[in-house]
Amino acid sequence: MDAVELIKQDHRHIENLFAKFLETEPESTPDDLFQQIQTALTTHIEIEERVLYPAVRKFAPELVDLARKEHAEVRSILGELLNNDLNEVLFESRFRELIDTVNRHVQEAEEPNGILELARRHLGAKTLSKLTIQIRTLKRRIEGKLAA
Repeated sequence: MDAVELIKQDHRHIENLFAKFLETEPESTPDDLFQQIQTALTTHIEIEERVLYPAVRKFAPELVDLARKEHAEVRSILGELLNNDLNEVLFESRFRELIDTVNRHVQEAEEPNGILELARRHLGAKTLSKLTIQIRTLKRRIEGKLAA
């Protein structure tokens, strides 16, 4: 599995967490499920910004800039959600906005001329392999810090 597939795997994991969250009633939604979403998104954003984007900036600067703006929006919404009770009406509307923002970001990244497909086309297997190692190492480090 290379770096592009790892990123896509993260996308599927986050989509599954969103689906689980939406399947539960707000009053019975476990706080730890939202915490899993927050950890997954935070980790994913860091991985993309610290490993993937520097590697693709030279051939996709506009896409990297757009993705960073979307990440800033996700961080902002997450910050608001962390300060609200899961049962508040505002929480639900902002959470749906978070899902929409993340889904848009994923769709853009995975489309034929998206950042992930450009990475696959422009970076060789050797570079993608190095990025895979960096992603796995960074992911373990970030998740360790967030769990502490």
